[in-house]
Amino acid sequence: MPIIFKLFFLFHSLTYGIGSQFLTLPFSTRELSMGSHPTLFEHNPVNPSLYSAYQNRPSIFLNQGVWFGEVGLTQVGYNFKNNNFVTHFGFRYSGINDLEFRDDTPSDRPLSYFSSFGLSLDAGRSFKKGQQRYGLSISYVYYGIFTHDSKGIGLNFGYSIDLKNKIKLGGVIQNLGKMTKLQTNEILLPQRIIVGVSKELKVSQIINFIYVSMEKNILVPSAKIYLGNHINWGRVNFYSGISSSKKVLETSIGFGVLINRFDIMYAIRYGSQNVGIPQFISLRFLLK
Repeated sequence: MPIIFKLFFLFHSLTYGIGSQFLTLPFSTRELSMGSHPTLFEHNPVNPSLYSAYQNRPSIFLNQGVWFGEVGLTQVGYNFKNNNFVTHFGFRYSGINDLEFRDDTPSDRPLSYFSSFGLSLDAGRSFKKGQQRYGLSISYVYYGIFTHDSKGIGLNFGYSIDLKNKIKLGGVIQNLGKMTKLQTNEILLPQRIIVGVSKELKVSQIINFIYVSMEKNILVPSAKIYLGNHINWGRVNFYSGISSSKKVLETSIGFGVLINRFDIMYAIRYGSQNVGIPQFISLRFLLK
């Protein structure tokens, strides 16, 4: 593998989420706008113990967006509840096209163009026992760049508990597993631990959820802090958040509205890196 290709791979893996790091990207409006919280109910949550089945009805979820560096993101999922269990099936896709391949000789035109992508096929289940929730999910991960590829399996374990005064604690361990080599290069899954707490406040007809979480990723030297806020007023929702790590600060906002069986959401994020503006649109459809 040419040295310029290796440098490209390393830089873009850490900066834009290409490589196995795509597994840590936000794939929904709520996660993009509020952060990666292990106390946040979602269709495909960070914490597999918090798979949601809105109004106990099966639902299909579609997320489409773009990350820093114009990396395209897509997530599709299906959730349903059976007794005390919520089951999830879905996939996540991350990709970028029209990348230029060059050698060490200066040239107006690249030698060729290529793409990079990551695909994750996900399945998981959660259940509740008293005030505690447990969850497990498994992912088949496939990553390709240029003419090379790597594949593997990742496991995710989650736990959450409801305390008094509408306080929730949660924790998750993600991406325990192994990938095959990318040609001769070792590919590591971005194992991460996230812990957090949330608080629900209600004033008249307005419900306010406050989230605080911390993440440690073995592939990133510094920890990351997330602060998120969700305001619900009937069928209208407003989201906002701040995330901070070493030399990087990101702010985000979003909103959503429930119309009959459709839940439509949009979010946008601003970062100090100045390498694009991530944004997402999400659609959830209740089946029954």
